[in-house]
Amino acid sequence: MQSARRLNLLDLPSLNLDADIATSMNRIVESSGLSRAEAVDRLNEAARRYGVRLCGGNAEALTLAAFEKWLNPNESKNVPSTRALNLFVHVFGTPEPLDLLARSHGQGWRVIDGEDARLLEWARTEQEIKRLKARKRKIEAKL
Repeated sequence: MQSARRLNLLDLPSLNLDADIATSMNRIVESSGLSRAEAVDRLNEAARRYGVRLCGGNAEALTLAAFEKWLNPNESKNVPSTRALNLFVHVFGTPEPLDLLARSHGQGWRVIDGEDARLLEWARTEQEIKRLKARKRKIEAKL
Protein backbone atom coordinates (compact mmCIF):
# COMPACT_ATOMS: atom_id res chain seq x y z
CA MET A 1 0.00 0.00 0.00
CA GLN A 2 1.29 3.45 -0.88
CA SER A 3 2.05 5.76 2.03
CA ALA A 4 0.28 9.08 2.38
CA ARG A 5 1.89 12.02 0.69
CA ARG A 6 1.44 15.74 1.13
CA LEU A 7 -0.37 17.57 -1.63
CA ASN A 8 -0.27 21.27 -2.25
CA LEU A 9 -3.45 23.11 -3.17
CA LEU A 10 -2.74 22.74 -6.89
CA ASP A 11 -2.43 18.95 -6.56
CA LEU A 12 -5.68 18.33 -4.71
CA PRO A 13 -7.74 15.62 -6.36
CA SER A 14 -11.11 16.35 -7.90
CA LEU A 15 -13.53 14.00 -6.19
CA ASN A 16 -16.79 15.44 -7.54
CA LEU A 17 -16.98 13.51 -10.79
CA ASP A 18 -20.73 13.45 -11.38
CA ALA A 19 -20.56 15.45 -14.63
CA ASP A 20 -17.48 13.55 -15.88
CA ILE A 21 -19.10 10.18 -15.22
CA ALA A 22 -22.33 11.27 -16.91
CA THR A 23 -20.36 12.46 -19.95
CA SER A 24 -18.40 9.20 -20.03
CA MET A 25 -21.55 7.09 -19.78
CA ASN A 26 -23.24 9.16 -22.49
CA ARG A 27 -20.25 8.69 -24.81
CA ILE A 28 -20.25 4.93 -24.14
CA VAL A 29 -23.96 4.59 -24.93
CA GLU A 30 -23.61 6.67 -28.11
CA SER A 31 -20.67 4.61 -29.34
CA SER A 32 -22.47 1.33 -28.56
CA GLY A 33 -24.85 1.77 -31.49
CA LEU A 34 -27.82 1.13 -29.20
CA SER A 35 -30.69 3.51 -28.77
CA ARG A 36 -31.17 4.78 -25.25
CA ALA A 37 -34.30 2.66 -24.93
CA GLU A 38 -32.32 -0.43 -25.98
CA ALA A 39 -29.61 0.47 -23.47
CA VAL A 40 -32.22 0.74 -20.71
CA ASP A 41 -33.63 -2.64 -21.73
CA ARG A 42 -30.18 -4.24 -21.54
CA LEU A 43 -29.50 -2.70 -18.15
CA ASN A 44 -32.87 -3.82 -16.78
CA GLU A 45 -32.35 -7.32 -18.17
CA ALA A 46 -28.90 -7.56 -16.56
CA ALA A 47 -30.26 -6.14 -13.30
CA ARG A 48 -32.91 -8.90 -13.19
CA ARG A 49 -30.35 -11.57 -14.09
CA TYR A 50 -27.85 -10.50 -11.42
CA GLY A 51 -30.30 -9.33 -8.78
CA VAL A 52 -29.10 -5.72 -8.86
CA ARG A 53 -31.46 -2.93 -7.91
CA LEU A 54 -30.89 0.00 -10.27
CA CYS A 55 -33.25 2.54 -8.75
CA GLY A 56 -34.22 3.72 -5.32
CA GLY A 57 -37.70 4.09 -3.94
CA ASN A 58 -40.50 1.92 -5.27
CA ALA A 59 -39.17 1.72 -8.83
CA GLU A 60 -38.90 -1.85 -10.03
CA ALA A 61 -36.85 -1.02 -13.12
CA LEU A 62 -34.82 1.77 -14.63
CA THR A 63 -36.91 4.12 -16.75
CA LEU A 64 -35.76 5.93 -19.86
CA ALA A 65 -36.35 9.27 -18.10
CA ALA A 66 -34.10 8.29 -15.17
CA PHE A 67 -31.45 6.97 -17.56
CA GLU A 68 -31.50 10.23 -19.52
CA LYS A 69 -30.79 12.07 -16.26
CA TRP A 70 -27.86 9.75 -15.48
CA LEU A 71 -26.35 10.64 -18.87
CA ASN A 72 -26.86 14.39 -18.49
CA PRO A 73 -23.82 16.15 -16.95
CA ASN A 74 -26.09 18.97 -15.74
CA GLU A 75 -28.24 16.63 -13.60
CA SER A 76 -26.02 16.40 -10.54
CA LYS A 77 -28.94 15.30 -8.35
CA ASN A 78 -29.56 12.22 -10.48
CA VAL A 79 -26.49 10.02 -10.52
CA PRO A 80 -26.33 6.24 -10.72
CA SER A 81 -25.64 4.30 -7.54
CA THR A 82 -22.46 2.32 -7.16
CA ARG A 83 -24.43 -0.85 -7.96
CA ALA A 84 -25.89 0.74 -11.09
CA LEU A 85 -22.49 2.05 -12.25
CA ASN A 86 -20.98 -1.40 -11.71
CA LEU A 87 -23.75 -3.00 -13.78
CA PHE A 88 -23.36 -0.33 -16.50
CA VAL A 89 -19.65 -1.15 -16.79
CA HIS A 90 -20.48 -4.85 -17.05
CA VAL A 91 -23.22 -4.41 -19.66
CA PHE A 92 -21.18 -2.08 -21.89
CA GLY A 93 -17.87 -3.86 -21.35
CA THR A 94 -15.76 -0.81 -20.57
CA PRO A 95 -14.08 0.27 -17.33
CA GLU A 96 -13.94 3.96 -18.35
CA PRO A 97 -16.28 5.31 -15.62
CA LEU A 98 -14.43 3.30 -12.97
CA ASP A 99 -11.12 4.55 -14.35
CA LEU A 100 -12.36 8.12 -13.88
CA LEU A 101 -13.07 7.33 -10.24
CA ALA A 102 -9.66 5.70 -9.72
CA ARG A 103 -7.72 8.54 -11.41
CA SER A 104 -9.59 11.21 -9.45
CA HIS A 105 -7.63 10.45 -6.27
CA GLY A 106 -4.38 11.80 -7.69
CA GLN A 107 -2.46 8.68 -6.65
CA GLY A 108 -1.68 7.44 -10.16
CA TRP A 109 -4.32 4.70 -9.90
CA ARG A 110 -5.83 3.29 -13.08
CA VAL A 111 -8.25 0.58 -14.08
CA ILE A 112 -6.64 -1.62 -16.70
CA ASP A 113 -8.00 -4.34 -18.92
CA GLY A 114 -6.78 -7.92 -19.18
CA GLU A 115 -4.30 -7.20 -21.98
CA ASP A 116 -2.69 -4.35 -20.05
CA ALA A 117 -2.61 -6.51 -16.92
CA ARG A 118 -0.74 -9.24 -18.85
CA LEU A 119 1.66 -6.64 -20.26
CA LEU A 120 2.31 -5.30 -16.76
CA GLU A 121 2.90 -8.82 -15.45
CA TRP A 122 5.32 -9.46 -18.34
CA ALA A 123 7.22 -6.21 -17.63
CA ARG A 124 7.51 -7.01 -13.93
CA THR A 125 8.71 -10.52 -14.77
CA GLU A 126 11.33 -9.08 -17.13
CA GLN A 127 12.56 -6.75 -14.38
CA GLU A 128 12.81 -9.68 -11.97
CA ILE A 129 14.74 -11.72 -14.54
CA LYS A 130 17.23 -8.85 -15.02
CA ARG A 131 17.61 -8.50 -11.25
CA LEU A 132 18.21 -12.26 -10.85
CA LYS A 133 20.71 -12.34 -13.74
CA ALA A 134 22.67 -9.51 -12.12
CA ARG A 135 22.63 -11.38 -8.81
CA LYS A 136 23.76 -14.56 -10.59
CA ARG A 137 26.69 -12.69 -12.20
CA LYS A 138 27.81 -11.38 -8.80
CA ILE A 139 27.68 -14.88 -7.30
CA GLU A 140 29.55 -16.36 -10.26
CA ALA A 141 32.25 -13.69 -9.96
CA LYS A 142 32.90 -14.81 -6.38
CA LEU A 143 33.29 -18.50 -7.39
